[in-house]
Parts: sequence; structure tokens; C-alpha cells
Amino acid sequence: MKIIKWSVLLFLFPIIVFSQEKIITGQVIDDSGMPLTGVTILLKLTNKGAITDLDGQYVLSTGEIVKGILEFSYLGYATKEIPFNSETNKVNATLSESQEELEEVVVTALGIKRDKKSLSYSTQGVNTEDMTEARSSNFLNALSGKAAGVQITNSSTPTGSTRVIIRGLTSITGNNQPLYILDGVPLDSSSGDAGVSVWNEGDDIDLGSPISGINPDDIDSIQILKGANASALYGSRASNGVVIITTKKAKKGTSKINVNVNSNMSVVSNREYPNYQYSYGAGNGGRLVENAGRLDATTGLPTVGSYNRAYGAPFLGQQVLDYNGTVGTYAPDINNVKDLYQTGVVNTNTFAISRATDKNTLRFSYGKTIGDHVIKRMEEINRDNIALRMSQDITAKLRANVSFIYTHQKVNNRMYQNGSNRNPANNYMYMLPNMSQSNLLPYKDENNEAFQYEGDFNNPYWNIFENSNQDITNRVVTNITLNWEILKGLELKTRVNGALNDVDRQEFNNKGASYDPNGLYREVTTSRQNWNYEAILNYTKKFNDFSLVSLIGANRFDVRTDGNRLTAISLFERDIKSLLNGDEFVPEIFINNNKRINSVYGSVSLGYQKTYFLDVTSRNDWSSTLPAANNSYFYPSVGGTILFSEFIPRNKILTFGKIRASYARVGNDTGFNQIRNSYVQGGNYNNTDWVALERIRKNLELKPELTSSTEFGIEAKFFNNRISFDGTYYKSSTNNQIINVSTTPTSGFVGKFLNAGEIQNEGMELFLSAKLFDKKFKWSTDINWSKNESFVASLFDGVESRLIRSWFNVGVFAEVGEPFGNIRGNSQLVDPETGTPLVLANGRAAWESNQLLGNAQPDWIGSIRNSFSYKGFSLNFLVDVKMGGDLYSGTMAKTYNHGVHAGTLEGREEWLLSTLILGENNNERQGRGLFGNNYADSDRPKGRIYENSALGVQDADGNWAAERDANGEIIYTQRWLNPQVYGYDGLQDQRRFVYDASYVKLREVTLGYNIPHRLIKKIKIKNAKISVVGRNLWTIYRNTPQGIDPESGTTSGNGQGIEYGSFLPTRTLGVNVKLVF
Repeated sequence: MKIIKWSVLLFLFPIIVFSQEKIITGQVIDDSGMPLTGVTILLKLTNKGAITDLDGQYVLSTGEIVKGILEFSYLGYATKEIPFNSETNKVNATLSESQEELEEVVVTALGIKRDKKSLSYSTQGVNTEDMTEARSSNFLNALSGKAAGVQITNSSTPTGSTRVIIRGLTSITGNNQPLYILDGVPLDSSSGDAGVSVWNEGDDIDLGSPISGINPDDIDSIQILKGANASALYGSRASNGVVIITTKKAKKGTSKINVNVNSNMSVVSNREYPNYQYSYGAGNGGRLVENAGRLDATTGLPTVGSYNRAYGAPFLGQQVLDYNGTVGTYAPDINNVKDLYQTGVVNTNTFAISRATDKNTLRFSYGKTIGDHVIKRMEEINRDNIALRMSQDITAKLRANVSFIYTHQKVNNRMYQNGSNRNPANNYMYMLPNMSQSNLLPYKDENNEAFQYEGDFNNPYWNIFENSNQDITNRVVTNITLNWEILKGLELKTRVNGALNDVDRQEFNNKGASYDPNGLYREVTTSRQNWNYEAILNYTKKFNDFSLVSLIGANRFDVRTDGNRLTAISLFERDIKSLLNGDEFVPEIFINNNKRINSVYGSVSLGYQKTYFLDVTSRNDWSSTLPAANNSYFYPSVGGTILFSEFIPRNKILTFGKIRASYARVGNDTGFNQIRNSYVQGGNYNNTDWVALERIRKNLELKPELTSSTEFGIEAKFFNNRISFDGTYYKSSTNNQIINVSTTPTSGFVGKFLNAGEIQNEGMELFLSAKLFDKKFKWSTDINWSKNESFVASLFDGVESRLIRSWFNVGVFAEVGEPFGNIRGNSQLVDPETGTPLVLANGRAAWESNQLLGNAQPDWIGSIRNSFSYKGFSLNFLVDVKMGGDLYSGTMAKTYNHGVHAGTLEGREEWLLSTLILGENNNERQGRGLFGNNYADSDRPKGRIYENSALGVQDADGNWAAERDANGEIIYTQRWLNPQVYGYDGLQDQRRFVYDASYVKLREVTLGYNIPHRLIKKIKIKNAKISVVGRNLWTIYRNTPQGIDPESGTTSGNGQGIEYGSFLPTRTLGVNVKLVF
């Protein structure tokens, strides 16, 4: 008990002492009388200070000092000094906007802080405030539209993989994601959907991006280093750009304990559904009963379960034998798809406590995220985030910094992707109008076997309740840094940091499914460790008109991944999730990926008269994954900057101007075990394991990929910094691509690794920021715009095209001499002279394979963010834009093929009248009477038709052209089709379902109110803000059909341009509360 009393007394002692110290209060305003929030007030020549609150108020303890000077500083305003004495208790200050250009400091490669004006390359910061309010369970999604030249494709599920591409693709088949640096720690940037196929050819579970679980409440800043020029000092790990994330730390200036609480509750729901038809049900050719075989032998009723397409009869309420074996009614359920879905709820709460003194700082936070998604039991997430960051002045010249970030995440039932049989969400393209919960439940018979259905349809309720998966992730990111000031301007920084990531995963498919009667159980364990050891010697010096910023350093980076994967492909019993329940197994897969990179590097930045700057960097890496003869590679960069505004007399228009240019070369090594062949487990025979040679031939002569990049830019600020502009042109080339190419099976291998191919990127980036109003009413705008083309300059000898990803007859290709991402497939033939569509004699389309259907690359991307504030109210919204790029929708092809889309209604009524009521034959539908005469009723529509088409004819060489009359004029034809046949042909006439993937999206909206301090100060709350927030609320413009998101795809990798079974677009609405104590 005494120990507790003394502990309490010791804890309260600083507070008691503090209450006896001298206190100065006051308010800081601008020239218009508006309070300024976040002004720093420092007691000069000490570390004592304070920061103003939302009302511009501050409280400062001067300790035992009764006379001195208070220094008031705020970004964009002139610093002001006001003296005080023993009689002073209140000091108010009015700050005026600065007429001088303030030096903006940014974080660059290796965590080095530099004046932005001296940089010879492009870098851009990201506003992180909106991330903590209009938040996403995957923080990478919140980067959308935040920086020029950065293309973000949002994950389709809360825990899925996000595609982040900076300045285009540099690798044809490899990983093009940037390097992420979290508090100096390099993180794994691989995507979790590498094993996801388009249609039942892989694991089909997206495990998400490893860094997506970072808590936005812990993020202080995000800086994006674009291209090789900015990231050259990071070497081979940064060939695709770098995203530097710095977490929050306690801010010096007050010794008080600060407590921050942020609470967010969001609901997620489907924003839209495809446009379905509810007029016709299961059947074929406009009939519910084609023949006696479609009647139940016991009841004599039509069996709707014998059809997999909705090309049957009109709904008239007939009695049928339903899907679950009961007598039902042949009638539509307009909510049959919507009934599969629910409203998901996500709750996130973060508590943070911080304190800073003259010699140390400490910040600790704990965050909790619990949520689900739009389908019951799916995408259930439970995440704990712990962050600790502290610093300590060991001596006057030696300082230690420590950061520790821990994430524990459990995800239940990640949804299977794309066209997987196990994906309950993709049934919206198969579900017939007469299907509903009433006839899909129960989903299994008395023997616990799933009810059988025709075609591709699988009962979604089986997949929801009988299949499961779970993964538990424990991730630690830690960093220890020592900074030693050896001499004035000379500092040694040493650090050891690491990222440890352990994942335990299990997957269970119960016995009895129609697609897998035997069931499946899988356990996967992986452990990945990254360790980084680094020493950097910095030297800065100013002498006369010159300034010098230089460094030399050495680094060792180790990565080790271990794990194994055991799969039982047949189970003894139902409902038992254990490998002991396995009856048949596939060979165990061992997961290994080890690498070491040793590096030395240096950089020099020389400035003259604060006007001319020269940057030179160099780095050499030695990678263990490359052959000894080729494992060393050198990366140089050089750049220059001129502040041309220094040559122009000071004026009210141009405040700051700068031109810059740079050249850099970086590279990329390869993955583990790609230079020497080894043996793997081939299988088990009679309880004896046997081995086999790997099927991919390795290469002892592999060389590193190399990217050379040139960049030119201009930056300017106008009207006393109210308008800022940044423009960049760049061009890069990546050669020596490390590619796995196919080989003839007679070689004993199916593929081999080699160096070949070149990808070129060329583009522009523009950024414009403006403070349109900056008094009581504030309005600021940020505009990003960029254009990039990734061009395939070459592949490998004798090969002009490489398939990247495919579904059915549609493929995405890298083709020599073409932009990357050409989409090819079947397309209706056209007349070579006029482009007239051609049909066959039966009225169906004539098509040709391997036709260019489009290209997945956008023409340009951009965004506009507006921020308004007035008397405590604030409104921020972000509009995200992508223009150009094409998307093939396999989903739309399937909805037409199965007759469920409203677009298939065209011509059905006319066809039924022609065939079932009037009994017209094909000749009559084509306008020919009984004796070859013109049919009297030839003008009446009789089904579906290819508009403005002509009969295709072939010449002696097999070339197609439109049929023509004696005068050479095209003879247009009307050959009416069964709408069902037209729907079938959509799988072959693939151009029909290629859409422009442009969009304009209202990506984020935040409407907030800062509660006046006078209303909450009595309850000890410093600041309080409540916000209503939203994400992905509205697709303002698009060309894809309703229900198909233009961002859809089947992978976060390089095979963009194909969509199949994608998840429906969702919106998020929420309420966010921030409190500061």
C-alpha cells in the first residue's frame, strides 16, 4: 500500500510543482482578427513553449523565469517577438502574413530532411488529415487522387490488395509497386493476390497488401519520391519509386501530457446493382417446358432447376418444382440479388497519449478496428494497432530515437475472387430472376449435399455457411537510431531496424459442394523478417556564398522468408477443420525466400548564393540473388536547380520560381533461387516421397534490371505564395528485364529465366495549389494532373508479344512497338473499306480472333480537392478522375449469356410473337415469302438484329467483305435472331463488352464542426471536432454499365483490362469524433 501511495505522489509531484510556476495566457489572431490555430509560442533561449488551440488561445508555463521574450511563429506569417516581465500575465499577439519566401523542408531519401527549393527532382507530400476522418480499413485506398503521377486502383474488399503505380510500369512480369519506408524501415510491398486467378485456376484468395493495416491516426506525414531521380539513394529496392511514411511523435514546446482520442463509425453498403430483367424466367427459347424431359416424373411440374439461363417463358405465376425440391411459383423476385447483401459496419477507435520535455519525447497509441462487410460472415476484420515512439537526449550531442509499431490482425472469411466457384458474390451474374431466398434455402439436402444446379451457378448460401478461411497476422516494425553530433555540422547516424511478419492461415471447404464433393482443408504458415543495418555520416556547412549538404553511408539489408503449406484435397468427415481429417494430400510446399543486399552510397548537394544547386548521388549494391559475376551494380544520379526568381526584381506577382533537371539510373535484382536449379518434392508413391527437377530453368548469367530516367521541372509561386505550381516532364527506360519465358517441353522445362525486353515510360505531371480566400472564409484548392505511357520497346529474340493475363478468348498483352496492356480477343468482322459489321447467312455475327479491342492504360489521371472553412465549420471534398483506358467485362458477357440483364429483353417479345404465336420460319423472318417473293410483313421486328450489318462474303483468298450489288453498293440485311442466340454470341463477339473505363468519382467528403473552446474547456477538453464523412459516394461520370465499377479488374498486378465476377461498387458513410485533452 505504501508503494502505491508513493507512486501516486511521485506521479502528481510534477503537476503540483507546475501549479506553482508562472503562467502566461493569451490569444493569437491575424490581421483580420481571426484566431490562428497551431501557432507555436516559445520562450526564447529555452525549450519551453505552447501551441494555440482552435480559438487561438494558449497557456504557457515559464517555470521560474519571470522575465524574457516570447517568440510567436506560424507557417506563412512573419515571426513576432514580445517581451514580458514579472508583472505580465497575459500576452496577445497579431501576426501578419510573411512577404518572404519560407523554406519548406521535406523528407527525402534515407530520411534526410532537405529544403524543397534545393531539390532537383519531383517529390510531393500527401494530406493525411482526411485519412483519419474519411477513412478506409485499407489506408492505401485513401491515397487515391492525392498526388500527381500516382495511380491508385482501390481494393474491391476492405482487406484486399491496392494497386499503387508511380510513373508507369518498369517491369513486364515483376512487381511494379513502390517501396514503402515506415519510420526508416523498408517494408514488403508485394501484393497478396499473386495467386488469384480469373476463373478457378489458383488459390483465389486475396491476402491484401502487407502495409495496408497501418493506422492512419499514427501517420504524421507521407512523402512520395517519384521515379528513379528521387529514389536513387535507396538502390534496387526503389526502382518503382518510394512512399515515405513518418509516424507521429510528441511535439516539443510543452511538458503537459496530451491525450488524443479519435472515434469513427462507418457503414458500408452496395452503391448500385446491375440492371436486371424480371420479365422472363428459367428456360430456353421462350419456353418453360421444352420437352417431357423437363417435367418432374412425380408431380408433372416443370423443373426450373434443369435450366441455367433465363431465356424461358414470361412470368405468369405457373406452378413449378423449385430449386430446393418443393412446389413453388414461376414468378420473379426483384430483390433476389439484394437479399444476399447486408450493410457492413466498421468501428475504429484510437487513443494516444504524448508528452515532451527538454530532453525526451514520448508518444503511445492504441487503435482498435472491428468490422464486417456487405455479405454476412464475409470480410470480418479485427485489428489491434500499437505504436510507440520516443526519443532521449543521452548527452548534449548524443540522441536516441526508438519507434515500435505492432499490428495484430485477424480476418475471417476473405472473399474468394473473380469467377471462383467459391465466391458467393459473383452469383449476381448467374442468379435467374425466379431464384430467391425462398427457393435457395435450404441449400443442402438431408445428406448434407449441396443441391445441384445447371451450369456455372453455385448456391451462394453454401459458400457463405459451409466454406471458411481465417488468417492471423502479427507484424512488428521497429527502429532504433542513434544520432551523434561529432562536430558542428558533422553528424553520425546509426540505425538498426526490422520488420517481422508472421501469418498463420487456414482454409476450409466442407464436403458436399457440387464443385468439390470431397472438400478441402489447408494450413499455411509464413514468417518473413527484414533487417536493415545502416550507418550514415552527414556533413553540412555554410561558407561565404556556398552551402554544402553531404553524406556517405553503408547498409546491409537481409530478408528471410520461411514457411510451409499443407493441403488435404479430400476429407474423411464434414465440419472438422484439421489436417488429421485429411484423406488425400498434395505434396507439401515449402516457402523460402532469402536475400542479402550490401550497399555503399554517398551524396553531395552544393548550393551557391541560395540560387544555384547541384546534386550528385551514387550507390553500389551487391545482391545475393544474382550470380557472383553480375551481382554488383552501380546507381548514379546528377541534378541541378536554378532559382530564376532571384534574377527578377521583387514584385507582387511572382514570389518564387525554380527550374530543375536531373538524370538517374537505378536497378532491380531478382527473387530468391532463380539462378540455380534444384529438386522439389514430386509426390508420394507407396508412402515414399520422390523428387523431381524444377520445371523452370534457372539462369547463372542473370543481370540486374536497369532503369535510366531523365526529368525536367519547373516550380513557381505567385501572389505571395497564394498560388503554387509544379510541372514535371520525365522519360525513363528499363532494360535487361528479368522474364520467365516459355520453352519447348522437349527441353525438360516449361520455362526459363533470362534478361530481355525494354519498357519505356514518358509522361508529364502538373500540380496546382491555390488559396482562393484566406480570411474569415477560407477556400483552398489542390489540382493534380498527370499523363504517362508505358511503351514496350522490345521483348526477347523472336517474340513480338507476351500474354500477361487472360480469360476465355480475351487476353492482355505486352506487344513490341505498342503501349503496354493491349487487350485482344474475338471481334465481329467488318468490311475493310467501310467498317460495316458482317453477319453470316443465319444472321449471327462473323467474328475473327486475336483482334485489338483496346488498351488498359488511361490517357490521363487527375484530381481536385477543395477545402472550405468558416467559423468552425469545414467542408473538404475530393474528386478523382481517370480518362481513357479500356475494360473488358466478362461479367456483362455472362449476364447476357444467362439472360439476366435487362439488355437481353430487346427483341424477346417480338421473337415470341414470330415463333410461338405466328409460327414464322427463318425465311419469313428474313423477308422471303413462300415462293421466294417478298414477305408481306417484312418491316415488323421479329427478334434481335445486328444493326446496319451486311452479309459477309469471302473472296478466293478467304478475305471477308460486305455483299454488294451490281453498282458496288453494300446490301444491308435484316436477319432476325433469337435474342437468346444473340446473348450466347456475346462470349465470342467480345468487342461488344469492351468499355471505356473513364470515370469521375466523388472520392471523399468531410463535413466537420470544431466545437468552440469556450463550450468545452470546463470539461477539460482542449479541442473537439465532429465530422460526417463519406467515401466513394457517387460516380459522377462513367461509361461502364450500371453495377460495373470502372476500376474493376482481376488483379492488382500487371494484367489490367479484364473484369470478371468483380464485387459490386460500395459506398461508405460515417461519423468521426476527435477529442484532445
